Amino acid sequence: MTLFNTLLLREWLQYKRAWLGLVLVPILVLLALVPFSQVDGIDVPSPEPVALIAGLLTVALVLTLAMAVSGYQLLGLARRDQQDRSIEFWSSLPGSHAASLGAPIVAHGVLMPAVAVLLGVAGGVVVGSAMAVKEFGLSALQQTQWAALFQATLWLSLRLVVGVVLASLWIAPIALALMAASAWLRRWGAPLLVIGVGAFLKIYKDEPIAQTLKQLLKTQMEGVASAWVQSGTRLIVESNGDGRLDMQDFFDMLFRFPDFARDGLPQVLHAALHPQFFGGLALAGVCFWLLVLQRKRSL
Repeated sequence: MTLFNTLLLREWLQYKRAWLGLVLVPILVLLALVPFSQVDGIDVPSPEPVALIAGLLTVALVLTLAMAVSGYQLLGLARRDQQDRSIEFWSSLPGSHAASLGAPIVAHGVLMPAVAVLLGVAGGVVVGSAMAVKEFGLSALQQTQWAALFQATLWLSLRLVVGVVLASLWIAPIALALMAASAWLRRWGAPLLVIGVGAFLKIYKDEPIAQTLKQLLKTQMEGVASAWVQSGTRLIVESNGDGRLDMQDFFDMLFRFPDFARDGLPQVLHAALHPQFFGGLALAGVCFWLLVLQRKRSL
């Protein structure tokens, strides 16, 4: 465990500036755009909707960038130590190849997106408050229902972190398969795997095996989506005929959100109790074994 923690620390020391920039730059850009932004197309008589919408847009932007960068970094991890020849140093330490590979995967695939989401939520509070002040003046800080927004923010943070972890586990077999292909076939591995699977599904689209593979991929991606969203609870607020936001519906949604998130956690965890979820993790384990095997062969 000490070596594993050291390897996690290595990732932080090596990528901390890039990770912090990944979160801070979009937040600062959105803050800089606040004076030039305005709410169009709907009459909003209260600062809470403005703050919430601006905050959610901030979180969505940070989360999208974090997941994109996470995927890009993971594909390059398979041969990173071989390319910079640091593999000799890490192999000389008392520890396993599994730890040397597992720590970067956990850091880039789970910890970085999860922490980025939390920082994005904090940044969203700042951007949302700035947007509310811009639209309603400093009095917006006194008018805002901070208690309701605070509870909603806490539950949103928890819900998003759980979503990051579960989405990472659902996508793990696909990500690790691409990593294994990159490790064994170098830079052409991942593109060849994607092209090969796509060509197979196209050529043999009417065959049972192709239909089965297509359904498996579809179910896997539906699992990723289910990690973020559950249906069955209405959290959409619409404007009335004259374009004015229905504030009663909005505040009802705002005050119900903690209960929605609390009730949704068991639902999203129950959705993971799917045979394919565990089958995917088993496949991810096989792909991870292939990564360890390739690492041993490269010495």
